[in-house]
Amino acid sequence: MKKIFKYILLAGLSFSLVSCDKFFDNAEGDLNLVSAEDLLASNSGLLSLLANLYSALPDMSVSTGDQSQMFANGSRSTPSYGTSVSGFWNYGNIRAVNNFLQAVENADLDEPTKQAYTGEGLFIRACYYFASVRIYGGIPIVDISLDDKYVDGDASALYYPRSTEKESWDWVLDQLQQAADLMPAEKKGLRANKYVALAMKARVALWAASESKYWNRAPINSSYTAVQKKLTYMEASYADAYYKMAIDASKQVIESGLYGLAGEAPGSISAARDNFIDLFQTYNATEGIFGRSYNIGSQNSGNGNQGWGPNQLVTGYLQGTYAVTLNLADEYDYYTNADARERANGKIATRVDGNEDSYMTYPQTEFTAAKVADFKHYDSPDGPFALKDARFQAWVAYPGNKFRGKTLNNEGGMVMPDGSVKVYPLDNTGVEFQGVTYYPYGGDGEDNSFFYHLNVDINDSNRAFYCFQILKGIDKTQNTQTPQTPCYNIRFPEMLLTYAEAVVESNQGDKAKAAEYLNAVRHRAGFKDNVALTLENVLHEWKVEFALENKWTNVLHRRRAFYNPDNTPGVEEGSVGKKLTLVPMVDLSGSKAQWIFLRAVPYNATPNQGYSGTLRVQAEDYYGQIPNYQKNRIEPNNK
Repeated sequence: MKKIFKYILLAGLSFSLVSCDKFFDNAEGDLNLVSAEDLLASNSGLLSLLANLYSALPDMSVSTGDQSQMFANGSRSTPSYGTSVSGFWNYGNIRAVNNFLQAVENADLDEPTKQAYTGEGLFIRACYYFASVRIYGGIPIVDISLDDKYVDGDASALYYPRSTEKESWDWVLDQLQQAADLMPAEKKGLRANKYVALAMKARVALWAASESKYWNRAPINSSYTAVQKKLTYMEASYADAYYKMAIDASKQVIESGLYGLAGEAPGSISAARDNFIDLFQTYNATEGIFGRSYNIGSQNSGNGNQGWGPNQLVTGYLQGTYAVTLNLADEYDYYTNADARERANGKIATRVDGNEDSYMTYPQTEFTAAKVADFKHYDSPDGPFALKDARFQAWVAYPGNKFRGKTLNNEGGMVMPDGSVKVYPLDNTGVEFQGVTYYPYGGDGEDNSFFYHLNVDINDSNRAFYCFQILKGIDKTQNTQTPQTPCYNIRFPEMLLTYAEAVVESNQGDKAKAAEYLNAVRHRAGFKDNVALTLENVLHEWKVEFALENKWTNVLHRRRAFYNPDNTPGVEEGSVGKKLTLVPMVDLSGSKAQWIFLRAVPYNATPNQGYSGTLRVQAEDYYGQIPNYQKNRIEPNNK
């Protein structure tokens, strides 16, 4: 009973369980073992099964998936690069949905209730299948209960062939439309309604459209049976119809009046920053179209990000496990100034000559006293970030910013008063300068840097190889191993950018509206100017609005825009590069303490640390291998 109640809370359902002991007799919480007869025993039984189905939805928790691309990495892991889009191959859960739908059909319910339940079941099943199609291609579509199909040892009726990839996409989209038609329009807490189904349809349609248009960027070997049978195959001719679906579905959600941008008219940069912090502290029902709130008074559940915060904010062996790269920091634009707040290039200025494409592999030896004057000097460690996009300021732990009343020190060396330099020194000995003690790693003892500190202190295993870490979704008031901050599966700006991207890519829809929606996302971030409706500008907003929510990885995957073996130029999303960081350093060689910043690869990404990784993705990496394909009597993807 306790376990079932936990499932219900996680799904955000608010109701009482009545007389469900019989329902779970001998099932031990496995709802696949529950018969349709027991499901029909009470309305609470249907709700319990529904709650469990919600709890199994993919992409319903905070994810580290974005560390597969250039914008993030494991704090102490060697740089990695891959597609890393989560798949879903669980026909046990699909069986549970089919049984649920059959139970609803046979239940003694009034027609509106029956339709609403059916819509939710169709929605959940479509989400399961979406997560399968996006990684496996064409799949076996089982849309009925098979419990009565195994007769006298004959299992032949249990084997379903794979549909083509296009047929699979079309089926998922049709199921979502059916769900939208059946479910009521009003919000139902954190459960799905008509517009949640339409929002998911917009997401699925944009994925299918993008993959169709760009499938030939990474075509699968044509000799594979799966390609010949079009099980892993899409083509550009399909794209416009899918883009039209994305436009229509996102438009309905946008114009429903039920959702919007939280804090859409900030009066200042700081107001925008505070709004973005709060957005990931408590579930916002205006912006959140679909997701989970963990603010349930239970310490047995959390959103999974307890180990992400910087060393100075959290405790335990998990601290500081997720890093943000300089590549992402450079993506966030600057405001021209605090009043006009127009867009300026986000590349962080580190050098006097403006050559920001230069970086060091071994700053310990490459950076010398003679080069100190080549670097731009700032009067404080947060100097380069004061006019950065409010989203960056709210969601990224950067040198010198403040969170939970602490200044986050993260430095990697210093220029001594005599002009000599120390990068990644073997000690953290302080130096007194004009009455203040400065440290190579920003502070002393437990308050020193979360940036890399060579193996000389007891906390070195908690250090990061990057000077940026994550604050998005980190509890702003206290450290806890089970954060109660929310997880959003679909936020309203996704609908705005979906509409804008689909219009740009297909030349369908209302271009003026698309431009308005694109700039609405920017204006909520405090920018006052308008940018043109271009694919580059739309993709830029995908990057910075949804950074660290695993959305950009999905964008790259659906657009077939990860690295490719030949590093082909002209692919706007997949530019060639390496994961980088800054090495902040305090300079005590002048008349006052100032800070400089070296662009560098992370320490563990150097050849002398044994790193030999390559940043590329093969065409076959866009599709996963079919689990148990021989047992299931279906074609694999790679033969």
